[in-house]
Amino acid sequence: MISTAGGAAITSWNLAAAALYGWQPNEALGKALPDLVGAYPVRAIDEVRARGLWEGRIERRCRDSSTCTVRVRVARAGDSEWMEISSPIDVAHPAEVALAASEYRYRNLFGAVAASFWEMDFSGVGALLRQLREQGVANIPGHLRANPALVRAMMRATRIVDTNDRSIEMFGPGTKRDLIATPLDQYWPEASTPDFTESVLAAVGGKPRHVAETRMRARDGREFDALFTVSFLPGTVGSGTLLVGFTDISDRVQATRQLGEASMRRKMLMDVPTIALSELAAPEASAAFNRLRSQGVTDLPAYIDQHPGFVDEVAATLRFTAVNDATVRLFGARSADELIGRPLTGLIQPGCDVLRRSIEGSYVRELVFQSEIRMFRLDGTPVDTLFCRVSNPDPASPEVLVAQIDITEQVKARHEIDRMRQQAAHASRIALLGQLSASIVHEISQPITAIAMHASVAERLAKAPEPALDKLARITGQIGQNALRVGEIIQRIRALAANREIPMVPLALPAIVAETRLLLQQELTEKGVQVTLTRDTELPDICGDRIQLQQVLANLMVNAIQAMDGTPSGERRIDLALRTTDAVVSLEVADTGPGLPPGFQAAPFQSFRTTKPDGLGIGLTICRSIAEAHGGWIEVRDRAPGPGAAFTLVLPVAGATD
Repeated sequence: MISTAGGAAITSWNLAAAALYGWQPNEALGKALPDLVGAYPVRAIDEVRARGLWEGRIERRCRDSSTCTVRVRVARAGDSEWMEISSPIDVAHPAEVALAASEYRYRNLFGAVAASFWEMDFSGVGALLRQLREQGVANIPGHLRANPALVRAMMRATRIVDTNDRSIEMFGPGTKRDLIATPLDQYWPEASTPDFTESVLAAVGGKPRHVAETRMRARDGREFDALFTVSFLPGTVGSGTLLVGFTDISDRVQATRQLGEASMRRKMLMDVPTIALSELAAPEASAAFNRLRSQGVTDLPAYIDQHPGFVDEVAATLRFTAVNDATVRLFGARSADELIGRPLTGLIQPGCDVLRRSIEGSYVRELVFQSEIRMFRLDGTPVDTLFCRVSNPDPASPEVLVAQIDITEQVKARHEIDRMRQQAAHASRIALLGQLSASIVHEISQPITAIAMHASVAERLAKAPEPALDKLARITGQIGQNALRVGEIIQRIRALAANREIPMVPLALPAIVAETRLLLQQELTEKGVQVTLTRDTELPDICGDRIQLQQVLANLMVNAIQAMDGTPSGERRIDLALRTTDAVVSLEVADTGPGLPPGFQAAPFQSFRTTKPDGLGIGLTICRSIAEAHGGWIEVRDRAPGPGAAFTLVLPVAGATD
């Protein structure tokens, strides 16, 4: 803080300023700012006096006689006091460094695996599915299965974002660029269209992944058999990228076809070097199932709730009868002999929920079960695996085949990316608070000024020979109300600045809009921006985090305000629209600026790309992450009729995703 009445004397100097410039608070307080670090440019002083705010880059002196370039935002905090927020810009932002390191680790993992992996943008498929729903198609699965041409169009609408080196070997000839540039439908023979259809239906049905054998085509026309695996993480279907894997199984499939023996096919699958395959004998479990069925037990989950030890009892009876080398490596055994005859006890957590769900599926004769599971090696170290159990369709044969892929590093990378995203969201909120510092000062100043005025009046009334007690009571009540308002403002700012998870609760979007408009009121007034709001009469609640949703709307509105800098002041307008349809609520933020830059719509959420001189380029990326964490998405388009841009936040109605 600087007192302009005292010749730009420093009245407040925090530890961040000490770290940046070198002077401790006791050395800086009372000193003239120009003498200590340097004066403001003349244009900065003029703008603060005229508009109450200036921001830009300036050169500053440090205690060790060196200089540094800083980003400065100066706001008028009162008639004789200014507030400055400054930060260095000659070093990379910590959030940018952390995200880059996380992406580097993820890319190393992506390229190191032996299978072919593709990163694909399925947003085009999501758009086609939404069109079908808008056209009134109720039976999506039946419609897609009956219209292979539409499925081929979905293939062409899917964009390949990245591939690993193994993909070049499998789908070449050519370079990675050649593979990415080739339309996806060229890799899928016509006969394999139903396999792609089932993967889309798995996504629509909310399944976490889809695994199937299919026939693929390389760029030179060569066809081969492949194991096709796709994982659907929350928020990826229709609005994000997802990871698809292919394993060439041509040799084994061909040999199996020639031999014509299911047992031989299983034996050959056991030789797959990258997948841990094992056979488990389960005669005791089968006998227990038969006993329960004879007793009339039809609801096994309810039975297990009453007999929680049942899962561990079954685990103790499931014993390895055959394992391949990958399973030996997975569990850290010296040889297969260490595992043969061993039960699952000790290799899984007691009362394991994943094993319970697999047992429940087996009880109702569900042939295939898959999930992620944490198991333990023989030395006790944990290992995360993708677990798939395939039961023998013959009830008289109680053996099961288990396939597992070690995904420990992928799980670590996923958790690290989630942590980095949370940190980036926090950094974005802090940056937003910096941008809104003048609005915050203005908002707090109003109730404080009111408190001071009412306190003065109350003092005069109290000293009167015959105090007007009714009037004095009203004034003291107003003082209390303004004090409560100050407290609410501070709590709101502290919540926005905090880096903690807040439980999802039912929320009304109109209240979010009102609170965010109040937060941005000073910014809107200074820039001369009018805000309009249209809404449906009845708007259902959504389920979410109030602070995060305020952050999304504030980011979109601040972007709109800044986009209209070149628009005549009388034409600057933000139009907000709240609509509900098909179990979702949408909030559109449309401005009257110049519209979206060329090429922006192709990749609107690309990280670290910005048109602002001081921007970090992660605002929209964070907004999309928050929307996806709420089960929704963000749509980007030019305003029609224009000019201007429109960003729409779409969120599911509370309870729609339960």
